[in-house]
Amino acid sequence: MDTLGVLSSIAFVNFIGWITPGPNMFAIMSASLSRGRRQGVLTGLGISLASFIWASMAVLGVTALFEFFPNVILGFRLFGAGYLLWLGFKSFRSAASMGNVHVSLNASNDRGFQAFWSGFLICASNPKAALFFGSVLTAFVPAHASSELLVEILMLCIAFSVCGHTITATVFSTDFITQKFIAMRRQITQVFGALFTLLGLGVAYDALRRI
Repeated sequence: MDTLGVLSSIAFVNFIGWITPGPNMFAIMSASLSRGRRQGVLTGLGISLASFIWASMAVLGVTALFEFFPNVILGFRLFGAGYLLWLGFKSFRSAASMGNVHVSLNASNDRGFQAFWSGFLICASNPKAALFFGSVLTAFVPAHASSELLVEILMLCIAFSVCGHTITATVFSTDFITQKFIAMRRQITQVFGALFTLLGLGVAYDALRRI
């Protein structure tokens, strides 16, 4: 069995998943820009934990059970849509309350658990994450893979996720980008509000039209 080839394919799939814009990336960008690097990293760690759970379930074949319980998928979709819409509402409300005075970012009073939980919830309630790991990822896992290889695959997934999301949080919390955000914080926050709202509406529409 070509272990290196399998792991390389898994790494490439994870890389594509990381650079593809979606709720995970927008959540980390929003947290990093508005509340600092620590909050962005914690959001990414929450997403990484949820991704690891989805990957573990996919490798164990648990995600296949969703095919027999469509109501579970529907519930996940609607819950995820509702949470994205809530994030959109919070962004619009935050933008509306911003004044025109100069501000600086200070995340020292932010609760890290909230950032971690928010990231975890966004990924855990996203059925597309289950589909990604259950179909695309497992397509590269050999049918008779050893337990050692499965563990290596899961470790690679969690390591890639943590590193990738940490890079995203770091990039979007640099002084240059942060100062640009401060200068246009209201407009950028409104953009994130629109993105979360559109994503939430899209997930809800896709879920309801399949009923």
